[in-house]
Amino acid sequence: MIRLEIIANNTVEMDIFKALEEVDPGFYYTRLNNVHGRGKSDPRMGDAIWPEENFIYIIYTDNIIGSKMIESVKAVKEKFTIEGIKIFKNLCEEID
Repeated sequence: MIRLEIIANNTVEMDIFKALEEVDPGFYYTRLNNVHGRGKSDPRMGDAIWPEENFIYIIYTDNIIGSKMIESVKAVKEKFTIEGIKIFKNLCEEID
């Protein structure tokens, strides 16, 4: 099992969501709203100076679906090169 974390500008959320849905319709996720921070692109602080905000999707899935999801997010990144879309993958183990 893997954990994916997708961090991106709110403006591209629907593009990312649709890309993930094409891979795994009805996929399970957690969405964190109003995410502020700074990466390699402009800061996202939700204030008067840096008004934009990010979101984070956290997704737990198997390796095969996860690899396809990564590729689908990469395709969205190619369309929106200045939006600072990031995806991270961690191996994990579910504990019942």
